[in-house]
Amino acid sequence: MGVEIYYFSGSGNSLVVARDVSTKLNAKMTPIMSVLNQERIESEADIIGMVFPIYDFQPPEFMTRFISKIKNIQSKYLFALCTYGITPGQSLKHLEKTIKSFGGHLSLGFAVEMPQNGLGSGKITKIQQEKMFGNWKARADGICEDIENRKNKKIETSILFFNLLKTQKIRLIPVFLKFLYQVSFKGLDSLAFTSDENCTGCGTCQQICTQNNIQLVNHKPSWSNHCINCFACLNWCPNKAIHPGDADLSIKNYHHPEVKISDMILK
Repeated sequence: MGVEIYYFSGSGNSLVVARDVSTKLNAKMTPIMSVLNQERIESEADIIGMVFPIYDFQPPEFMTRFISKIKNIQSKYLFALCTYGITPGQSLKHLEKTIKSFGGHLSLGFAVEMPQNGLGSGKITKIQQEKMFGNWKARADGICEDIENRKNKKIETSILFFNLLKTQKIRLIPVFLKFLYQVSFKGLDSLAFTSDENCTGCGTCQQICTQNNIQLVNHKPSWSNHCINCFACLNWCPNKAIHPGDADLSIKNYHHPEVKISDMILK
């Protein structure tokens, strides 16, 4: 019984989850971006896992393309783990429907809370971060046991309103109000990534971008138009020189402390 885990990560949160599960299940790990352009994705594993972050309360758009390419998906035992900073919402249900549309079945779907790495990330304290890390470690064994036993359980979901009422989430409401104000009166373009005078032209942002969306022009990053808003360029900038426009949206450089930049860059 082989296990293969396909993962995507911008901050390292999903990488840590994928790595922990992989270690416990002796699974093979494969970055989704390394196979996404293949005509077909073939895996000899009987069990296939998908680990990814939630963006805008849903799975990243490329997950549909990834799922559509899995060969013999109907014969695989499939599980998914999504990492989220605010709420998983109905993301895993959305994924379940996508998998079903291509002939597969999602048997397990778990939502793992991790520190927010975008809007409002500056509101998350170290104590709250450590609590999230500890909660994941405490859940990992049980999740892996369910996978090994090929359990078929209810897919995890959440309601945004109730998540925001949690003590650590209520602080994010003013940030989202600022975000809505900025978008409403200045447009989305006002939140385009820029670099400031601290930029040294080191190229880390270009290397970390899985979408090849960043080029160095005159030793400064220039963003194209196929960004997926993973915030990896901002979070991994060694000089904290990258910002989404000029709005104060309480965003700080964050990446999972167990992850190094060399773990993130696709070889």
